[in-house]
Amino acid sequence: MQIDTDPTQPMDRIGYYLKQIDANNALLLKISQKGLDVFIEDELVFNAGCFLLQRSIAGCINLGIHIITTHDFQTPESYDAIFDTLASREVIPLQLADRLKGLVAIRSQLVNLDPELDTLTVFNAIRHELVSILAFEKHILNWLRPAI
Repeated sequence: MQIDTDPTQPMDRIGYYLKQIDANNALLLKISQKGLDVFIEDELVFNAGCFLLQRSIAGCINLGIHIITTHDFQTPESYDAIFDTLASREVIPLQLADRLKGLVAIRSQLVNLDPELDTLTVFNAIRHELVSILAFEKHILNWLRPAI
């Protein structure tokens, strides 16, 4: 049974972002299991990986902004500052904030089609940093648990 959510409602919006991040991460996991050679050689796999990684990171950004605005935290001046704000409010650990800021930098390069961004960096982010995104979700849910 699927539960309908209304993304205009604060708690439903959190569920919406989490569902989107999880769906993207499930596909990214499949891509990472194909290995680096397939990622490099198959243009469709490469482009799907870039797009899905960008969306997962954007989901974390959106979820962070949502937490910040609904709890009246000071508005950050940049996307990576979102995670500093959440760390300063003890929503997430500082070390996790630093890893997420690294992902935000990769997302920025993906969005801007930065020619300096290399394939190995993208693949390593997919292979090794999905755990950071999962940890982010876990910390958000644990922090919100008293409110749920």
